[in-house]
Amino acid sequence: MKTIVFAGGMYENVDFYGRVVEKCDLKIAADSGAEFMRKMNLLPDVLIGDMDSISVETLEKCEKEDVKILRFPTQKDEIDTELALMEAKKRGAKIIFVAGAFGSRLDQTIAVFRLMERFKNVVLFNEKLYSIVIDSPITLKSIPGEIWSVISLKNDVNTVSLRGFKYPLTREKMGYLHPYGVSNEAIFQEVRIDPGDGKLLIFRYHNGLVDWFDELTKTLK
Repeated sequence: MKTIVFAGGMYENVDFYGRVVEKCDLKIAADSGAEFMRKMNLLPDVLIGDMDSISVETLEKCEKEDVKILRFPTQKDEIDTELALMEAKKRGAKIIFVAGAFGSRLDQTIAVFRLMERFKNVVLFNEKLYSIVIDSPITLKSIPGEIWSVISLKNDVNTVSLRGFKYPLTREKMGYLHPYGVSNEAIFQEVRIDPGDGKLLIFRYHNGLVDWFDELTKTLK
């Protein structure tokens, strides 16, 4: 099941997110993520969080339309996006696309990066980029000239290989404190990334289309 989570971050292009929503089976709003959904003339299947940032009007609209609402206390150990990921997994989500996680709250974004290590097959995305965590080799489509970044997670990662890039690697060490994998450039229509003996955080600055959605759905397992 393909699930989209709307977090309470920044959004720009309504049409872009609408194209992604059409491909998803389950829509979850993490608190004020429901505000942007209303701009799209949509309501979530599930609204979850402490409801400290959603407007009264949007909350009442969800209640009136019988949206499944899961309320949590403000004083809790989980951020609202984490609760949304937990609910998605509980409902059988195989892959989760998270919108609105790239925003003005850098601390929240970093927290979601940590959650990507815990919850398998989570894709953070917006109109310009997507981000995934990999622990096994992956081959993905690209466009020559696109910018990609590859960053090690937790520790130094050994035997990393990158193919299809301006700066390739063959079984090299990628240091945790030496992020030289930032701002690489694709030179072919396909790239291959091998994380070696660790995990890598991948960023792709895409062209604004959503062809990557179906590709990731088939590739991430």
